[in-house]
Amino acid sequence: MSPFIWLGVAAVMGVVEVLSLGLITMWFVIGALVAFLANLLGFDLVAQLVVFFLVSIVCLIVLRPVFVKYRKRGETEEPDVVGQSAIVIEGIDNERLVGRVETANRMTWAARSADNSVIPTGETVVVKNRENITLIVERKQA
Repeated sequence: MSPFIWLGVAAVMGVVEVLSLGLITMWFVIGALVAFLANLLGFDLVAQLVVFFLVSIVCLIVLRPVFVKYRKRGETEEPDVVGQSAIVIEGIDNERLVGRVETANRMTWAARSADNSVIPTGETVVVKNRENITLIVERKQA
């Protein structure tokens, strides 16, 4: 068997990993590369297959959790601001697509009025919903 078949297997697994980003098939790329080396060293097909599966599975079991943990490092939860009060720091006007509010944690957000009313700067509002990075707010009832 040609050793370049293992390079083809590695390439296919690499493409699958790039498309899925699941950190699963990349370990089979490593297994295929080690099997390629086994082929170059003269091992028979059965030994190459054993090396391929053994290296791939061991890497999957041992290294994937480390990479998943590393990939998630630095991710932070976005604060849940629905139901909280905020202060309008830039007048909210849905027709003009303007408006910003500042929440209690000093974060500023783009804002839209829930009932399409214009809300002037300095008003206290309550966050009713969140659509991506825009808060949907309404005037706070006294």
